[in-house]
Amino acid sequence: MRSIRRIVIAVAASFGLIGSATATEMIGTEIKEFVSGKTVYNETTAASVTGAQGHGILYYAADGSALYKTPKGELWHGNWEIKADTICLTFKEVGKRGCSKFDKQGDTISIIDAENGQVRAKVLKTASGNPENLK
Repeated sequence: MRSIRRIVIAVAASFGLIGSATATEMIGTEIKEFVSGKTVYNETTAASVTGAQGHGILYYAADGSALYKTPKGELWHGNWEIKADTICLTFKEVGKRGCSKFDKQGDTISIIDAENGQVRAKVLKTASGNPENLK
């Protein structure tokens, strides 16, 4: 009896480990809570809106405005909004809208292009407010 109990516990534990290793798509309210009024520092990929790899800094103001310091050092001005379980950004400097999903795996959050499924960026850290004083 004890050996069966140990097997059941071991199997349940292994399923718990497998489950925690899979990516979980954040829902709209989680994304909003994660970014609103915060600066998100990320490592971009070639699939990013800028098409450049490097470090980007995005300030998501609580009023829905957004400021993005691209990996090239350019400053873009725009707006963000939550649509279903995506975040959509429009920047004056590029004139097109892009929506992304946020996938969380452990402590890692990846920003995924909602249209083609490619990873746009990986979140490195967040900070409250606009500590970079982006304007």
